[in-house]
Amino acid sequence: MKYLEIKIEENYDSVYIFLKQHNFSEHFIKNLRSYFGAIVVNGKAENVNKNLKRGDVLRVDRNPFKGTDIEKIYAPIDIVYEDEYYLIINKPALLPTTPSRSHYHKNLAGMICAYINDSNFTLRIMNRLDMDASGLIVVAKDTITYQNTVDIEKEYYAICHGKVTRRTVVDAPVYTVVKDGINERKRIISPFGQYAKTTFTPIRTLVDKKYLAFTTKVIRNFRAILNKIAIVKSVVRKKDHTLTLVKAEIFKGRTHQIRLHASSINHPLIGDKLYGISDLYSHSYLHLKTIKFHNMELNRAFVFSVPFPKDFLAVLEK
Repeated sequence: MKYLEIKIEENYDSVYIFLKQHNFSEHFIKNLRSYFGAIVVNGKAENVNKNLKRGDVLRVDRNPFKGTDIEKIYAPIDIVYEDEYYLIINKPALLPTTPSRSHYHKNLAGMICAYINDSNFTLRIMNRLDMDASGLIVVAKDTITYQNTVDIEKEYYAICHGKVTRRTVVDAPVYTVVKDGINERKRIISPFGQYAKTTFTPIRTLVDKKYLAFTTKVIRNFRAILNKIAIVKSVVRKKDHTLTLVKAEIFKGRTHQIRLHASSINHPLIGDKLYGISDLYSHSYLHLKTIKFHNMELNRAFVFSVPFPKDFLAVLEK
C-alpha cells in the first residue's frame, strides 16, 4: 500500500494547491518533490505543478521520507494488533522506547525496525512511554496514517504510595530545566512550563507487602541488616504501608507528567527513584492499559487494551 489514491471532485490549478487546501504540510509536499514517481495523475508520474481536473485520479506516496536509520535489534516484540496502517505493541517495563547513548543496543525502536525489515520504513511512534513504564505503543506505518490519527485517549494505571481517598485533578505546568544547553532529566512544576493536567482516580487501596515483609525481617535482626544495607534507614522510617491503585488520565501529555504530578500531591509512584522515595521496588509502576484513537482516512475508531504485567499483578494481589 505505497500510495494514497484520491478521486478529484473539482478543478485545481495544480497538485500543490490541492494538497495545501487539504491540509498536507509543506514538509510533506517538499518530500513529494524529492523524487520522480511520488506523484501520479491518471497513471502517469507528474510534479506538483500539474493541473487537476474533475474526475482525475491522484496518487501520492504515503511516506515520501527517508527510512529510519538506526541499529536494528533482532528480538521478539509483543504484538497486540497489526494491519497495513498500524502496529500496536505491548511494551514491557525497563525497555527504552527509543535509542539513547546508554541504550543504543537495547530499545523498542530498533526492535520495530528489525521486525518491519524495510529500508524505506520511517518509524513514527504515536505515543512514547518512559523506560520504566509498560503498556501500549502505537506505531503508524506511514505518514498519511500518522497525520490522520486523531482524538487519542490514553488510560494509565499506576500504584502510588499512601492512600488516595478521592478523585484529584492536578493542573500544573511542567518545566524542563536546561543547564549548559542540555535538558535536565528531572522536570519541575513551574509557571514557566508547558500546560499539563492529570486526573487521578483511586481504584483500590493496597498493602505494601514488600515493606511489611522487610520491616519484619529488620526487627528480627536490626543491627546486622542496618550495617549491611544502606537503604534500611529510609525504608524503616517509612511509617505508612498503604498503597493505592489509581487510574490516571492526562491532558496535553508531557515528559514525566504523571510521575511529577503524583509526587506533587505527596503520592509518588512506587519504585520512582527520580520523583519518589526510597523503597523496595525496581522501577516505577506505571502502565498504559487502554488507548483509543480515530483514523480520519478510514473513518474508523480503534480501541486496544492489555492486561497488567506480572510484577504489577503481584502488588495488586490481596
